[in-house]
Order: sequence, then C-alpha cells, then structure tokens
Amino acid sequence: MCKSNELKPLTGFESIPLVKCRQCGFVFCERIPTVQKLDDYYRNYGKTDFISPITIKRYNEWLDEFEPYRQTGNMLDVGCGNGYFLTEAKKRGWNVHGTEYSTALVETCEAKGIEMFHGALSDETFTSVAFDVVVSIEVIEHINHPRDEMRLIASKLRTGGLFFCTTPNFNALSRFLLKDQYNIISYPEHLAYYTPKTLTALMRLHGLKKKRVHTTGISLTRFNQSTGRKNQLVVSATSDDELLRGRIESRWYLQLAKRMLNGLFRATGTGYSLKGWFVKE
Repeated sequence: MCKSNELKPLTGFESIPLVKCRQCGFVFCERIPTVQKLDDYYRNYGKTDFISPITIKRYNEWLDEFEPYRQTGNMLDVGCGNGYFLTEAKKRGWNVHGTEYSTALVETCEAKGIEMFHGALSDETFTSVAFDVVVSIEVIEHINHPRDEMRLIASKLRTGGLFFCTTPNFNALSRFLLKDQYNIISYPEHLAYYTPKTLTALMRLHGLKKKRVHTTGISLTRFNQSTGRKNQLVVSATSDDELLRGRIESRWYLQLAKRMLNGLFRATGTGYSLKGWFVKE
C-alpha cells in the first residue's frame, strides 16, 4: 500500500502466506494469483439468492445516511452481486449503476433496472457520470492492487461525494482466537486484510477524508465453520448468524446487549465487520 519493500512474514500464517509491511502495517497475501487462477476460482464463485429482511433493513439505514450527499442522484456499487443493495436505492429514487465480473450477475442486475458494467472498474467505466456515492460491500479484500482500485473509485466520485465500504476486520476477536484456522484468511479469495488504521491510510492516499470508521459484530457462523463444528452457508435463512439476528431484532433487551457489545468492539477495534465512511476532498 505504501510501496515499501520492508515486509515481515506473519508467524502462524505461513501456509497462505501473509506478510505485514513494517512501514504502514498493511497485511496482505504474499502469493500473487495469476489471472488464470482467479478466473478459475471465480467462475463458480457462489452467490446466494437469499437476502435477509434484516439485511434489507440495514441497507435502508445506510441509505438514510447517504441522503445528505445526494446532488446528482447517481450511485455506484462496485461488485454489486445480485444487486440487492442497489434495488433498495432505486426504490428511493437513486440512479443506480453497478459493476460485476459474472455475466449471469450482470444480466440479473440489468433485469432489475440497474445500469451495469461488465468487468473490473476502469478509467473507461461510466465516464460521463458524476457519482454522489460509491459503495463497495465486501469487495476490497478480494483486490490485490488496492492503490489502483482506490484511485479509480476516487476518480468516479464528485468532490464532496461519499465512499462507503465494508470489509472483514483483520483485528477481529475471532482472528486472535482462531489464528490460521480463521477461514476469512483464504487464498485466492481474500488477498488484502484491513484494520481501521490501514483502511483509513489507504483512503487518505486518494484524497478521501475519514468521516467515520468502526468495527462491529461477531459471526458465529464463521467461528463454527473455522473450527469444523458446523458446515453451513455464511448467508442463509438457517445460518447461526441469521437465527441470532432474528432473536436480537425481536427482543429489546438483546438489542440493548448488542449495542453495548458493539460499543466495546468499536472501542477496541475488534469487531468482525469493518465499515468506513469517507468524503472526497
């Protein structure tokens, strides 16, 4: 990320292997996958058809926060998957645009009225559109050239526009407990591993000023997968995470406990999910 070659291997992660920059602290996979390797991996990369009503609720909470940035009304979701987030944005009057590698996903999103670009974000992508908001949900960890990706994202945003992203937090409590068992650490799926500090530093390099960065939550599903206790989809109606979310949403005292726990995760930076809001200067 900072172009330094002063790297040190991370003990306990030699099978991946992971290295950490001595200068900026950025953690990434030392092994660089070939284009063929990535093509082979993502050709059958699973995208679930399940979308939780609770996730839809969270999407609309994010969209509430995006309203102050609406000028052109244009929004871009980089790596938008099945287009669930952009579908909610479209209902609220946003002009929605997305990118995806998969032909099938591009066709799915186009059928929902989303203007799509097939392939990786590039200088030629949506050149005539100024975006109020660019979103990247669980994508940047898959990118092995973060500076190139963020240069492109910043170039698509208008001055004063918002970039919002989510990514797994490398400093999550589960990673400290599970170490190399933690299945978030996966090659060639995840190539870059962010913390609040390194995510903020990457954005700063591209003129994106931090508005808010925090970590929240735990994932029982990921924990049980990693330890071999259960074999279940991360996103499904019957996953441990989804069942827990449902119980929390229906009980006020569990919602209070959740807020308290997330307060602890924010203070210590050890939540499962890392979220960042950044404004283009």
